Amino acid sequence: MTKKALVEGTIQPGFEPVREAFASLWNEIEVGAGLSIFLGDELVVDLWGGHTNRDRTIPWQRDTLVNTYSISKGIVSLALACLVDEGKLDYDKPVADYWTQFGAERKFGITVTQALSHQAGVYTFRPAMEPEDLYNWQKATFNVASQAPAWEPGTAFGYHAITWGYIAGELIRQTTGRTIGDYLRSRITNQLEADFHIGLTGPEQKRCAEMIGPNHARPPVAKTPTPGGNTLPKNDPALPPYRVVSSADWRNAEIPATNGHGSSLGIARCYQAAISGKLFSGESLQLALKEETNGETDLCLNQVLRRSKGFILNCEPCYYGPSRIAFGHAGTGGSTAFADPENNVAFAYVTNQLHHSGTVRYRKLIDAFFDCLKN
Repeated sequence: MTKKALVEGTIQPGFEPVREAFASLWNEIEVGAGLSIFLGDELVVDLWGGHTNRDRTIPWQRDTLVNTYSISKGIVSLALACLVDEGKLDYDKPVADYWTQFGAERKFGITVTQALSHQAGVYTFRPAMEPEDLYNWQKATFNVASQAPAWEPGTAFGYHAITWGYIAGELIRQTTGRTIGDYLRSRITNQLEADFHIGLTGPEQKRCAEMIGPNHARPPVAKTPTPGGNTLPKNDPALPPYRVVSSADWRNAEIPATNGHGSSLGIARCYQAAISGKLFSGESLQLALKEETNGETDLCLNQVLRRSKGFILNCEPCYYGPSRIAFGHAGTGGSTAFADPENNVAFAYVTNQLHHSGTVRYRKLIDAFFDCLKN
């Protein structure tokens, strides 16, 4: 019988069902997790529980950091919106105007918008790379810049799972002279006191949770069926959750699309700042959220997705509650984060137990929260 986790933290009156829904996850596959939700400027839910390791011997703390996979793309997209707001970056200009080398192999006309909305056709590594190659910024960006696009840019889109981050990171490096990790700290997370980082220091690494693969989920849960049909072949390296993603080298590196580490509170603070005007103007937010794909199927994921400039807009595969204008990004295995400007909500849920059924967990939490808002 599964040992029930102790859930800690605070919750404002009226949101008790959210705590119950969060605690219920340990009756299923949860090992360790955090959940933080802002309603306006008020932190109405701030919960954590379980353990940071597979053996369930180290308790999860409020400041536990966890690899959030593609939640990272959403936070990096906030950083890019800051640059647009400051006049240092223009979504409509070619990437090559900022990063000259990217223009090789007929990519000179690919705009920042097309790159950020996964329309560039540089969706994987060619030639293939090993996980340790991702730690070498020069090698990874050269791989991306030297490719020819897999389709005519702007005519289709397919998920640039890892390569997206090197394009975004190089845009930041070329416009600010800083790495993505350094810019993120100086421009966003330090001023917000938001615990989210790309490239961890030694003390930060000591606060990290182990990542636990689906093969270690307990009890076993049936794999969620994935959409049928053909998808494009990929040369992205395999990233085993423990051997690679829980390693010191991975945590130390800057892999902007997939190795951001944060707490649920740190991530929720970033999204709350975005919709409250603390990071950039409302006009810049609207620019960032303009829908760039209109009902097409992602060639890599074989799903119909609504994408803006780095964010996924609310749609069935990436559920963010009742508002169509909600935006954010989920991460591999079950973590998710989003903002809902219509209801003034910022939401972040992070977990170290990866599983194909991850969306079931966060949907339960999202529905519980919005049900409370109705009552």
